[in-house]
Amino acid sequence: MHWFYDESVNKDSTSISKAELVHFKSLRILSGDQIVISSGKGFGFSAEVLDPQSGQIAIQKRLAVSSSKKFHLIQAIAKGGRDEAALQSCTELGIASATALQSERSISRWDSKVAKNIERWQQIAVSAIKQSQQLTLPDIHYAASVNDVQAKGVALVLDPRAKVGIASVEQSEEYSIAVGPEGGFSESEIATLVGKGFVAVRLGDSVLRTSNAGVVALACLQLTSGQLGKDLV
Repeated sequence: MHWFYDESVNKDSTSISKAELVHFKSLRILSGDQIVISSGKGFGFSAEVLDPQSGQIAIQKRLAVSSSKKFHLIQAIAKGGRDEAALQSCTELGIASATALQSERSISRWDSKVAKNIERWQQIAVSAIKQSQQLTLPDIHYAASVNDVQAKGVALVLDPRAKVGIASVEQSEEYSIAVGPEGGFSESEIATLVGKGFVAVRLGDSVLRTSNAGVVALACLQLTSGQLGKDLV
């Protein structure tokens, strides 16, 4: 079953958005096909396609997320699209927000292109929730330095030198995960984050790429908190 995104979808909707109608043709959607339309706000609707040419649909059932746990990714901007890969993978696992962090050691710089890059991250997130069948679209933010980062819930900064493993993290309804760029966070950045309430943790003996570290940490937290495998209600 194909998933689509329309932030304005509701129980009275009779057609798919014009932006998503373009994808009907590429996916060869036919009359009578069953689809799901995600609002990106934690709910969506299953629907039957009545006319794939005009996008006419018939709403059937409301779907909603079954967990209130929230996960926030704070991803340092990285070269080669590795930050975007991290965003995509973490969105597929169901994060509530993603913050692009301009770290001291970030090789790539957003500088005057913040708005353009935030829009790109939003597009990546939309594609990711459709592919992974998610009902929540993460909020996208930008932080010019770690000074602008805020801890939400149990806040963690990934550091391969940390003495505490992620398996020891306490249970919470909300988590923040800060991931450094190539070469990791500087000592001063870690100190600033710790001063803001973040706890330095390691993932294991391996040092992962910035594109992989966040998604591994997120999966670990979701597994230990029982988030993975939840059904829609």
